[in-house]
Amino acid sequence: MHKDLEAAFNKVVEILKKDQRCKGGWHYGSISRGAEDIYSDYDPVFLVADKDFESFAADVPTVLAAASDELLIFWGESFNNEYFKNYCSVLRIGSQLHQFDFFIINADYPEEWMCRQHCKGCTRDQLIFDRAGETAAFLDQGYRTDNNLPDTVRAMDTYWLHTEMLIKYFKRKDLFKIIKNMDVLFHSHVDLLLSWYDTLDWGAWESKVKLCVPEEKQEHLKAYYTTAEFQDLEAAVKKSIALFQVDAAEICKAKGIEYPDKIAAQITAYFHNRIDSEA
Repeated sequence: MHKDLEAAFNKVVEILKKDQRCKGGWHYGSISRGAEDIYSDYDPVFLVADKDFESFAADVPTVLAAASDELLIFWGESFNNEYFKNYCSVLRIGSQLHQFDFFIINADYPEEWMCRQHCKGCTRDQLIFDRAGETAAFLDQGYRTDNNLPDTVRAMDTYWLHTEMLIKYFKRKDLFKIIKNMDVLFHSHVDLLLSWYDTLDWGAWESKVKLCVPEEKQEHLKAYYTTAEFQDLEAAVKKSIALFQVDAAEICKAKGIEYPDKIAAQITAYFHNRIDSEA
């Protein structure tokens, strides 16, 4: 953690300790897992009663501005609601810019999904401060979300559907439709791999891929990325299709899934024939 950001965080905590609306808070993210480094930011979660929730949230920019030299960006997540809010900010401290995420949980609605998600894996050991013991008691309830694995069959169906769909976009030279559908292929491949390899109880797909998927399979995912030239995109899709087939066959065998071989074979052959033909 950068020393300037640490100082700003301590200022935020001191301000909130004087704010009776804030019951306390705990660390989420890399700090809660003991995985922070010099590049990490803070991800504190603060607990506030329903009656104070909106007024407290409205004052967050003032708190962050007071803890820094300048509040450059204050950005609320699109999913913010009356139960949970996350505000991402960029602070200027001296000549340095730092990110600071500020989470708020409505203490009266702990069963809401985002509230449970931001208690996941957190215990009293991650407490920042606790005004009257309510925050520790809240964490002691063990609120959490399930770690749902992607559906292997749906990942394969999605992949082959969009592979077939790509043919017309290559024929039309519709660049942005190609890019969009290649993104679907990429994320379907991610889902396929995570349906077997994911053992992580936290994090989004990128963390799960980095920490759970074998390096040689991570290389398969890199094959989708190329320049925005039609020939390069075509070559990337052809290479990626072959790699997906390998991974799908291995995972289906490991999970005992009988997915018809003819689906991949027929769509792959049709894709090559149509793309390589003049018509």
